[in-house]
Amino acid sequence: MGLTAAAAQGTSGHAGPVSALATDGERLVSGGFDGRAILWSPDLQTARGVERFHDGNVTATALLPDARHLTAGQDGRVALWGDAGDLLFATPHGISPVAALALSPDHTVIAVGFWDGRLVLMDIEGREISSVQAHAGRLAGLAFLPSGDLVSVGGDLRFVRWDGSLSVQASAGLPDLPNGLARVGDRLAVIFAEGALRLFSPEGEVLPERFLSERPLVAVTASPDTVAAAAVDGTIWILGAETLQVRAEIAPEGGPVWALALAGDTLVAGGASGTIRRHATADGARIGQAQSMMADAYDDGSRGAEVWRACAICHSLEPGDHSRAGPSLHGIFDRPIASVEGYAFSPALRDLDIVWTPRTVAELFEVGPEIYTPGSRMPDQRVADASDRQALVEFLERASR
Repeated sequence: MGLTAAAAQGTSGHAGPVSALATDGERLVSGGFDGRAILWSPDLQTARGVERFHDGNVTATALLPDARHLTAGQDGRVALWGDAGDLLFATPHGISPVAALALSPDHTVIAVGFWDGRLVLMDIEGREISSVQAHAGRLAGLAFLPSGDLVSVGGDLRFVRWDGSLSVQASAGLPDLPNGLARVGDRLAVIFAEGALRLFSPEGEVLPERFLSERPLVAVTASPDTVAAAAVDGTIWILGAETLQVRAEIAPEGGPVWALALAGDTLVAGGASGTIRRHATADGARIGQAQSMMADAYDDGSRGAEVWRACAICHSLEPGDHSRAGPSLHGIFDRPIASVEGYAFSPALRDLDIVWTPRTVAELFEVGPEIYTPGSRMPDQRVADASDRQALVEFLERASR
């Protein structure tokens, strides 16, 4: 069943803040404080898959060009996922949270940076290649250069370029505490706690810089011609990559923005509100509405249909349509839980003795799936208002037949 109600021109899919984003224009993966990673359609209309794996916050995500993707978390683990949401490998629990992920230009090497300053290189099968204590403090950002060298920045106020064997090729001091790093062609964009955004050469030489805020900058992303950064108050800046000329400043909405991602002419942002939204890189204008085509198809103007819009992100009402993160809800009533054919339910659900009725559906959203269906991959969402729960049940009684 569904996700939280969608805010205007933004999609809410996590039961808490969004902490990581990755997109290539065709796919979008978000990670949240709720420990889940969600694979979205690029327009955020539907959730194609929900992965509930990490213990604690999902701190980083990355996309491979062959439909696979990576997630990493507060539990110190890195996981590789197939396009069907199948877990291909996972590293053991770590002693320190993962702070950053980066993929080599040929997508054969994964660089993992940890809060304790360690830097680990792994092959695409999850086998460790080499490791080093890169920084005396949190490793705040990682990025591969086109040459295959790797750059890291850390809480020890150091900028370091490494070769493939993790030998130091260049090192430079930083003027303030770094909070993130993104590659801009053959340069590096680094954000700082003092509110500055600076470009660096591969040798650590400071190039253009721009002071954007009196508050710490906490998220950064870049493409060859665009850099975007966000401050802890939620303000977002979109800048030209050559001189860091500001193209647009986007006012805060709902608290800090913890994650940014760029693909083409679209910027994706997520943060404390749990909402993921899209902006045009040319002027910062909002793109799209948070609504599902499936929700529109069944919109009968009722309050229940309005509540259903959140559910339609993950569920269809068409018979046998399991193309979204959750199963089709066609014919849900009087059906045992985890019994519909054609959908891969989690083992925990198959062991539950629940039959979906108007009463049990209402109870699910009263207490939430963490309590009612423990072990479910469904985000832990509730419908607090009893009249909204009743409206949703009545809508499903009409629309799911």
